[in-house]
Amino acid sequence: MLVKNINFVFNRAIKLILNSKAEWNIILTETLSRKAIINNYALPWMIIMVVCCFIGESLFVSRYIFSIQYVLTKASFIFAVTYIGIYVSSLIINELTTSFNSKKDIEAVFKLVVYSCTGYFMASSLALLIPPLAILMAFALYSLYLFWEGSTILLGTPDDNKIGFVVVSSLIMLGIYAILSLIINTILHGIFGLNLITQ
Repeated sequence: MLVKNINFVFNRAIKLILNSKAEWNIILTETLSRKAIINNYALPWMIIMVVCCFIGESLFVSRYIFSIQYVLTKASFIFAVTYIGIYVSSLIINELTTSFNSKKDIEAVFKLVVYSCTGYFMASSLALLIPPLAILMAFALYSLYLFWEGSTILLGTPDDNKIGFVVVSSLIMLGIYAILSLIINTILHGIFGLNLITQ
């Protein structure tokens, strides 16, 4: 089952990178539940990021800082911020769709948010795997393009509303990520004395 999910994840990610418009049209026809989308796509990416984090921390972080507790705590941080961020962002963006002449459909918005995060998932995995090359996080900006393409196909966002919709939605997702990061980091720092905001 895990191998099947990983194959699905990489195939979808590659297709979104190489031919996003065609892949968004395929996604439009899919009827997966939000839970299934999380389990089949977002969750495997979170696991990949955690594994990359473990490898990257063990290879590049000082042995005086590295510990299983540190990695497990950072893994909890990655899971919590990503998982909660996806749901909260989807709910808020869905309420704003009609302001940009787009279809209000939580299932479609959820697809848009999760799959447009592909650039972020890939960039984060590489940056966690090779911390000295944190510049790789710049590739996360590709998620903006994916959101741009997907908004028209999934929500019918008109061209003259796309810039505003993408900008506002991006600010919402970044804001939620920042707030969650601060809250969860503060909690974990209080429990373990570890500061995990590294990207």
